[in-house]
Amino acid sequence: MTETNHNDFTRRVLRDMSTAVVVLNTKGHVLYVNHPASEMLELPAEFSEKEIRFPEISDNNYNDEFNEYIFNALYQKENTHIGHVRYMTPSGRKYVFRMSSSFLEGEGASSRIVITLADETEAEKMRQRLVDSSTTFTTFLFGFCGWMIFYALWEYLKRPFSADYLTHGIEVLGLLMLGFILRYTSLSWRDLGIHADDPKKILKSALIAAGCSVLFLCALKLGIRIFRPQAFRPDLPFLDLRLFGLRQILYVFTAGIQEFLARSVMQGNLKRIMVSRHNGVMSILLSSLVFAALHIHLGFLFMMGAAILAGLEGILYEKHKTIYGVWVVHWVFGVAGTLLSLIDH
Repeated sequence: MTETNHNDFTRRVLRDMSTAVVVLNTKGHVLYVNHPASEMLELPAEFSEKEIRFPEISDNNYNDEFNEYIFNALYQKENTHIGHVRYMTPSGRKYVFRMSSSFLEGEGASSRIVITLADETEAEKMRQRLVDSSTTFTTFLFGFCGWMIFYALWEYLKRPFSADYLTHGIEVLGLLMLGFILRYTSLSWRDLGIHADDPKKILKSALIAAGCSVLFLCALKLGIRIFRPQAFRPDLPFLDLRLFGLRQILYVFTAGIQEFLARSVMQGNLKRIMVSRHNGVMSILLSSLVFAALHIHLGFLFMMGAAILAGLEGILYEKHKTIYGVWVVHWVFGVAGTLLSLIDH
């Protein structure tokens, strides 16, 4: 095979490869890029020799490791250099590549540096989300254990102050977790369920679920009044609208923070870190139990109600992947329970 035919054959092989390939001369000029490399690195498919030179086009701090692999191939010719590197294109698009660079010895100026690139950006994002989810849930467990110890101390001291302060402690934990996630993880607002792709659909489902929860509470109170009429004062109305005030309006913030804890911190992160075919169901069940445990200071019946409510909201969250719908349901449920005198908010 003549040298011309050999070069044509080599180019055809490189052209048909699915992996991105870049060939440089020893001065860093690009001699060849195949189509995948042209697309990812934003290089023209055809160019004249010496028109494009690495690492000049990648000369920024973000691409330092990428450029280092090119230099390694030139200065450590006996080795093939393989690893994961970050790369930012001239337009600002960021990649994570599995990159290999090697030196092909030739006569005189015919030596070449061959670079292959496999795009592992999405895989790296998934790996990072797993790490962030594990870190977030571990941090939450420290906060949860601290809250339970504080509750035990509260009981040991014969409840020296109102249980409302423990509820506010849950809200503080939620705000601390939000600050931690934003400061120390790469989890996005979408990862946390703080988005609404179809607001009308989400609101419709939330209102239906909220309406069903109100009907359930009405049926529950009716049943209690029939079988335990002494449980409620006979002079009070079935639904006491006089109980609706500023505290019930402000409860919307409590509901939002608690749903952030239950869905974004617990359910969402549990689903990402659980290795199970049924991780969705398991994350709903476990997050509901933990959410119920956070209400231990309000008694067993309240805990059971919180667990059931959290489970139903977990299903709604799994369907829409946003906390906005479950936020509405939680607030309506809490306010309705107060107006029916079932919950002392």
